Amino acid sequence: MDNEVTSYGGAVVAALPLALLAATRSHDRPSEVLEDEDLSISLPRRLGLSGVIGDQIRRYESAARSGKRVSHDEFVNLLRLVLRRPDAEAILRETGTRVAQRQFEKASPTWLKLLRILPRAATYATIRRATKRLLRSISGSQDVSVHGNPVHARIKQPAAAFLEPKGVGCALYGAAFEELASLYLNKKTSVAQTKCATQANDFCEWELAR
Repeated sequence: MDNEVTSYGGAVVAALPLALLAATRSHDRPSEVLEDEDLSISLPRRLGLSGVIGDQIRRYESAARSGKRVSHDEFVNLLRLVLRRPDAEAILRETGTRVAQRQFEKASPTWLKLLRILPRAATYATIRRATKRLLRSISGSQDVSVHGNPVHARIKQPAAAFLEPKGVGCALYGAAFEELASLYLNKKTSVAQTKCATQANDFCEWELAR
């Protein structure tokens, strides 16, 4: 992928940038001492505390309630700011967790009760469908596949993976997959990244532990 390309196209659910800004804000503390820190680091670290970000969060909250989407380019610009922080991976993992929880909250309570008594194969089939929908909605790409048992999820050339530092953006997708699977299985599980598009692969891939 050409890293000089600045337009990625597509759109993501408004819940995604909302989750990113909320996670960023939760990692920032007003009492944090930033003396002697390089400005290029300290400014992104103050991102979650600014009034402008508060306004953006309210904007995305409104858009999320209405089921609206935002351009993938707009989300990528926010992502670039976060990736300049030393705690970027932790923020992205929290972002993935938050957006997965939001999607799970929309699942039918009746169906969730049935899954507790149906064969486990029904739960894994549901995880595959839900994960595919989630990854499409947060990657801005339709080139997503989820298959197999153990469950594997793939996204072809996700833009987030190629932002500097390369590969860190993948944490968002892996955490979202992991949290969604954990919620459907009603137990904590883990997801490991088995391939990355930044390492001469056509796609990023994650595998759900059995």
